[in-house]
Amino acid sequence: MVTMVCLLSACRKEIQLNLPEYEPKMVLEFYLEDNKSLNCLLQESIVFTDTALYKLIDNALVVLSYNGIKDTLFNTIYVDAKFQKIYNYHNDKIIQLQPDTDYEVYVKDSKGRVLTGKTRLNSMVPIDSLVYNYNSDNMAAAGLIFNDNGSTKNYYRIVAFQDAPTVNADDVWDITFDDNLFNGDQFSFYTGYSYEPGDTITGRLYHLTEEHNNFTESVNNAESSNGNPFGQPANIITNLTGGIGIFTTLIFDEKKIVVQ
Repeated sequence: MVTMVCLLSACRKEIQLNLPEYEPKMVLEFYLEDNKSLNCLLQESIVFTDTALYKLIDNALVVLSYNGIKDTLFNTIYVDAKFQKIYNYHNDKIIQLQPDTDYEVYVKDSKGRVLTGKTRLNSMVPIDSLVYNYNSDNMAAAGLIFNDNGSTKNYYRIVAFQDAPTVNADDVWDITFDDNLFNGDQFSFYTGYSYEPGDTITGRLYHLTEEHNNFTESVNNAESSNGNPFGQPANIITNLTGGIGIFTTLIFDEKKIVVQ
């Protein structure tokens, strides 16, 4: 026992990391949803060695512009109670998204940094059907079926969850993908067998913009490689200038079904 401790002690060596100087950037997540209020999360990126989980940016000017209209989001905490998401800029105004319209965001913080972005509304892809089937243990899996438009490149996100006043992230089936393998064909996605008789299942089909898909994919790659010495370094792909993050519209079709 003593010998082992001595050997381990002899192997200890301090390693000094010479990391390049890092300049924090503004990070914005701003999703425009039809018939919803305006909400965004504005924070500052942190150096790899920083132990903080996040650093919110206060007292910034956040303006959404479209069709000659300018809506300012105010620095106040807003909580999405159903999906347990927190935003630090909010405007009560309910927006009706319009096709063929440029939506632009302008952000200027107290340090004088400026961030801008532009996006447009994507088309909605309808859900053909939301179904379920049982396994031998009398547990149900939900299946969402839709038809892809073969004339365009499409990016999708499917979400399924048990409808409730509060939805926990761990209870949501969530997948993001493109139409490479089924271009122009019908596609179906099934959850695991996690539902019981009497459950109300909500299924959503999001038709993502390309920039939203690229951002989500790059974030997932960064998360999977973080802390992995053999992981490939990943850069966040953003559609913003002067910072990182995503500014995009969210359009989805939704269906509900009760497990009988």
